[in-house]
Formats: sequence, C-alpha cells, structure tokens
Amino acid sequence: MRGGVVRSAGEPSAPVAVGVALLGCLFGLGVIVHECRDTVRVFPAAAALAGFLLLLTLGVGYLLPRRIRPVVEPPHAGSIVCVVWGMTAAAGCAILANTGLGDIWAKTRGVDFADTWGAAVTAPFNEETLKLCGLLILALIGAGVIRAPIDGWVYGALVGLGFQVVENLLYALNTILLDGATDPGASVNTSFAVRVGITGWGSHWAMSAVAGTGIGYLVARDGRPLARRVSVALGCWVLAMGMHWFFNAPLQHGWRGVLARVGVDFVVAILVYRSARRHYLARFREVAAEEAATGAIRPVEAELLPRRYSRRQVRGGPRPRPVRVLIGEIEEAQLALVAGRIPRADPSEPVRSARLREEIATLRAHLRARPAVGPEWPTAAEGGPAAPGA
Repeated sequence: MRGGVVRSAGEPSAPVAVGVALLGCLFGLGVIVHECRDTVRVFPAAAALAGFLLLLTLGVGYLLPRRIRPVVEPPHAGSIVCVVWGMTAAAGCAILANTGLGDIWAKTRGVDFADTWGAAVTAPFNEETLKLCGLLILALIGAGVIRAPIDGWVYGALVGLGFQVVENLLYALNTILLDGATDPGASVNTSFAVRVGITGWGSHWAMSAVAGTGIGYLVARDGRPLARRVSVALGCWVLAMGMHWFFNAPLQHGWRGVLARVGVDFVVAILVYRSARRHYLARFREVAAEEAATGAIRPVEAELLPRRYSRRQVRGGPRPRPVRVLIGEIEEAQLALVAGRIPRADPSEPVRSARLREEIATLRAHLRARPAVGPEWPTAAEGGPAAPGA
C-alpha cells in the first residue's frame, strides 16, 4: 500500500467530537502561550534554540511509532490529530489541572508533602486522563480509524509524544530561570540532553501507548463482551497511571533511580506493544488465509502481504510502469480488504468486503490483459516474488 493509507470505511465524522477537539486544542494552546510568553520575550534566542531542538525530537518521534506499526503505517490525518491534541489540549489543560490539585495538596497535606510527593500524586491522573481523551475523541471522529489494540498503542504514543515535546519546552524555559539566567543556551542544552536523551526513553509516549492500547481494545469491533472491553481499557489506564507514578515518585534518587524508572516504563511499553503486534499479525494472517477461498488473496500473496519489503519487491523489478501501478493497486485493495475484516463484528464489513473483492478481480483482469510476463519477471515458483494475478 503506497503511503500507508488504509481506505476509509465510509463512516461519517462526528461533528460534535470535531468541535470539542478544536475547542480543546485552542484552549490548551492559549494556556501554553500565556504560560511561557514572558520567558520567550526575555530570552528569545534560547527559546528559539529550545523550539528547534524539540522540533527535531518531534520529527524523529513522529516517524518511529508509525513505522513500527505492523503491515502499514497509520494515516497521517489521525496521527497528526493525536500529536496536536497532546501538544495543545492535553498539555495546556494539564497545566491548570496540576496547578489546582497541587494547591489542594499544599493546603490539606502541607507544603513539604506537596514538594516531595506532589508530582507523583497529581500528574498521573490528570495527565494520563487528558491524553486519553484525545484517543476517545479520535475514535468518535472516525469509527474506522482505531481497528485494533495496536492502533491504540501507536496513536497513544503519538499523543504522548506531543505532550512530551511541549512539556520539555516548558522545562527548558524554566531551567533558564532556575540557573539564574547566567547562560540561557547552556541551560536549554542541558535540559534537552536530560529530558530527551535520558528520561525521554520512558516518558509520556510510553505511558500513553499503554493506555491507548486499552482504548484500541475498547473500540475495536471484535465481538467481545462490553464488560470485558471496558475492564481491559480501565486496566491499561490504571497501568499507565502506575507507570507515571513510578516515574515521578521520589523512591530512589540519583542516576540509578532515574535509569530504573525510565527502564521499567520503557520495558512495559515494549511488552504491551509486542503483545498487541502479535495478536494483530495473527488476526491479519487468519483473514488473509480465509480470503484464499474467495480468490481475492492467493496463498503466496498472503505470505508476502504483511511485510513491507516483500510488497516493494513485488511492485519493483524491470516491469513497465503501468504493470507496477496495477500491482500496487491490487496490494492496496487487498490490504484494505484485510484491514476492514480485522474487527470481527463490524456491521458494514460484508458490503465493503464484497466491493473490494470485485475491485481486486477487475484489477487482476486488467493485469492479465497486459503483455505476457517474460522470464525477466520471476514468479514465486521460479524463486522470486509473484506478481498478483500472475
């Protein structure tokens, strides 16, 4: 599939959800601008440096979770929505929520408790809940965007990435003031090195990815009982809050404590990813094998379809461009067919699948009508990748 685009299920967007998302992002952006405008005005060069470094982080971080999604990358539209929500609505609202709850702890439990444990008992609930709201809104905007737990993992990681970038920017600006503004550039570089190079490996992206996996399990139309799906979603949310609490809790000081907190959260996120990936690929291969009976996906194609490199090999080679285009369109339709059948209880699936099978048959007929495939185009039986329809 070219560009990693999965065909839309044809389900309409929810206007209310779109409006809530826009209002939330605008409100959060306003809070962030108000929070850092004075520091930016006084130290414009250091603020520009911080923004540049964190934009680099955003670029690299945007690619990684999308790239490791099995089979195809998620659509850019949903990915960008998640990053923007994390950068604006979640981050801005978290500033207000954390400040308010921190004041409550200081008044009820004392200033010492608030200074020591305030971050651990405030941020996990506020921030993980606000980030998770972005995924719920995304699921309402497009019901076919999140089809499986692995989609929730990827989108959750992107929400956390956006949140993490803005939080790192605010920390970098605060570091300038904490260092007495003696060397703003050095303060920004130090903050960047610590919060991206060290703690960034197990920070917000990891926590949100785990919570997002639960949302993917909840909204996937897989026929499981609602009570079970809700329980798994709540469990993932609680686990993400536990990861956040462990990350912020003053349990062990020094570099060993930092590395332990980062390492634990990173390992938990990767274990959840591996589980979601394994189940997604198993379901993908199950559906692809079932389509062999319809002729839409042949057995050799079912083996090649889940792997990006194999699909590129099939489309490549010394073939005329029209042939490569037809092969790419067949692969795209096959991927859309399997992706649409990943959920087990989608009421719109039979009609959509039938239409895609007809499209695949038509494309195969067009491919067979092209000039005969010569010996320079190896088939699977000859030791090379088989072209769909060959």
